[in-house]
Amino acid sequence: MALLGILVMAIGGAAVWYWRLKMAREAGSEIIDSVERMRGAYKRRQFRKQAEAAPLASIADPAIAAVAFFFCLAKEKPMYLDAAKGVIRNRMTGIIRPADMDEVLVFGEWASKNVTSPEDPIRRFRDLWMKALDMHERQQLIGMAEEVAEVGGERTKEQEIALQTLRRTLMN
Repeated sequence: MALLGILVMAIGGAAVWYWRLKMAREAGSEIIDSVERMRGAYKRRQFRKQAEAAPLASIADPAIAAVAFFFCLAKEKPMYLDAAKGVIRNRMTGIIRPADMDEVLVFGEWASKNVTSPEDPIRRFRDLWMKALDMHERQQLIGMAEEVAEVGGERTKEQEIALQTLRRTLMN
């Protein structure tokens, strides 16, 4: 009878230890899964940031860069985006071929959708504008940007900061 008790206790002890090891393994798997999910989320965020910047990075024409920047400025007043689009179209007439105007406007609007601040395109396009535009053309660019910012009334704080950054960047 004692032998049977020892045998039952040994089987019970083995079952308890098996269960404990199984729980430890599951806890370890859950920790590893959590770490992998966090790592995946980090990589997706990094990729998303790169993808958001990609449309602006593909722009090599100063006129298209200006259109994208103007849309970034206009986005600060979403209610007046259509009016700003009309101003952009009017001011870019003669600079962009009429046959390409609609395509450039659509691309500029799309490229500006993921830009968080209107200052980002200034930093990205500064070298392009400095190389391609003379002083008179830079002044025209600033004038166009001011006109776009004034659509719908007074400029917002973000627009004012972006315009100051643009002036400082292109005139120094």
